[in-house]
This record gives sequence, C-alpha cells and structure tokens, in this order.
Amino acid sequence: MKRALPGTDTVKAATDTVPAEAAARDHRPTVTAIERFLDIPHATCHRHYADLIDVHFRPRVPAPAQPATPTEPAGSDVRTEANLSRLRKENTGLRRTLARYEEAIRRQALENDALRSGGTVLPLPTRSTPAPC
Repeated sequence: MKRALPGTDTVKAATDTVPAEAAARDHRPTVTAIERFLDIPHATCHRHYADLIDVHFRPRVPAPAQPATPTEPAGSDVRTEANLSRLRKENTGLRRTLARYEEAIRRQALENDALRSGGTVLPLPTRSTPAPC
C-alpha cells in the first residue's frame, strides 16, 4: 500500500516551518530536515518536489558562514620544520632503497640473459665497495 504524497501547500508550509525551527535551534536549514518533517524519502522529495525546493526553500537559506582563518599556534613553525626534516630523511632512505633494488634487478637481468644464452655466469660483487678483511 502506497502512502499518499503531501500536497503542494503542505510542502510550501514545510519550507516555511523548517527554516524557522532551524533558526530557533541555531542550525542551518536543510532539505533533509524538510524530508524528515514531511516523512518522505529523499528520492521521493527530489522526484516530486525539486521545483518547490528550488523556488521556495533554497533562496531563503542563508549562505554558509565562512570559517574564520585559524591562527597558527606559536610552535607551528617548529613542528612544520621538524616534519619536513623527517620527510626529507625518509625520502633519502627511500631513494637509497630504490637504488639497491635497481642494482639487484640489473644484476639478475644480466644473470638471466647469460643463462639463457648458454654463457657462463660471472658472479658480480654484492657490494659496491669490498668488505673490510
């Protein structure tokens, strides 16, 4: 059994009532509040009453207040610099790791090519500098 849809006058009354209630509670009026007031789903409201919402409700909704620019705490520059320093060190470490992986892939590609061509595999040193004796 389908519920009867509210009439145009009922929706217009809701578009008048909801902003007044929202202002009394110091909230911003929303279309969702109208939908709850009328006890109808969002899709139904949008499908049947979009023009009423656009014409009678939205023009009366105040624009959202622009948030005040937050003031930076006193130690903000110190924290920012510390964070940047940490990120730079991490980036350097990641670049070193990437270089090691590139070298390992290069070495394995050379060994693979030598094995496939029937040549002899020459073991390459695993370190760029010889280990101390």
